[in-house]
Amino acid sequence: MTITFSRVALTTLAVTATTLSLSTVANAQSPVANDIADARECVDANNVWVYVEYGEDSEKEPEGACATEFTDGVVALESAGFELTFEDSEFGKYLTGINGVAPDWDETQTFWSYYSGEVADDYSVDYTYYQVGASGSEPEGGTVEAWVVGTGEETPALTTLAETPAATGSSEDGGWIAVIAGLLALIGGGVAALYQGLITIPGLVLPKF
Repeated sequence: MTITFSRVALTTLAVTATTLSLSTVANAQSPVANDIADARECVDANNVWVYVEYGEDSEKEPEGACATEFTDGVVALESAGFELTFEDSEFGKYLTGINGVAPDWDETQTFWSYYSGEVADDYSVDYTYYQVGASGSEPEGGTVEAWVVGTGEETPALTTLAETPAATGSSEDGGWIAVIAGLLALIGGGVAALYQGLITIPGLVLPKF
């Protein structure tokens, strides 16, 4: 049986092996969950978890995200990535919409209710209704800021912060795959370099293709 290779094929092998090696190492080292997208990790890092319920009339599902800046409630919402709308009043600006959801009191008798949530050791959350607006609040690290569209009688459905998802597969397995991929990259790159004349080995005669 005769096996032949072209220089293009060898170079392609080297590039493919190198790409596989780099992508495998990246996947092996990356965490299962975003380091700031998990509610428990967020509050454990003394940040603020921002939770939003859009109400029964909205098709949007409840959302949560971590705020690393939270000098007031508005800053916390914006730091967590929510888009806000405001209206001016004689008392200053007040928040009317979050991510495009702006309840109309005259039409639905609903509005944005605003809560501060104290997080216990078991990650259960105890809420207190804010007596000030978002621009007047002072969130504390390790707590939850919750917004709910409703009549003001509802309480946030997020009563316990979710656990961090379990990892699928072991980092040990990923490490071995990364090592094998790295060896493939080294071998493929070395062979390609020999045929392209980038490196030489005294006494080695390469077959002609």
